[in-house]
Amino acid sequence: MRKPSEVVLGRIRGVFGVQGWVRVESFTEEPLDILDYTPWSVYAQAGVLSLVPLQGRWQGPGLVVQLGTPDGGVITDREYAQTLLNAEVCVPRSQLPQAGSDEIYLVDLVGMQVVGADGFEFGRITRVLDNGVQPVMELEQGALIPFVRGPIVEATDANTGVVRLTWTAEYAL
Repeated sequence: MRKPSEVVLGRIRGVFGVQGWVRVESFTEEPLDILDYTPWSVYAQAGVLSLVPLQGRWQGPGLVVQLGTPDGGVITDREYAQTLLNAEVCVPRSQLPQAGSDEIYLVDLVGMQVVGADGFEFGRITRVLDNGVQPVMELEQGALIPFVRGPIVEATDANTGVVRLTWTAEYAL
């Protein structure tokens, strides 16, 4: 179970080659930026590992990364790398830059209440999906709402935990 003070920045999705490299799905705005955060807390089946991205590059359809340990070790074994499949890559929130006054980290939307322009409560956000065009908020009852500032999302207030929409209750029908 990840610590509340950590943020998921990616997931290990596969192995690459025979020398222990892994394929990483990055959740950072610029995918290569995940390499700038170190060390990673990697939540694998075997437990939580502290790993460091030593080098990374685009290879074919995605990002491949060579991992090491904080004490200077290097993962060079494909079988060991396979034990990391589907592991979350996390870093302490304190490593992230402070969000600006009109910004919010998408992860911080989870748990917020979505309210329409007329006060109608659409529900709480359970997760944020990426459809390739824009983030999509999934609500507890399964509804999906695009996170598009302006035409759909009027405002977000992290202090009150409210996302205010330009929509009204008629959109819920």
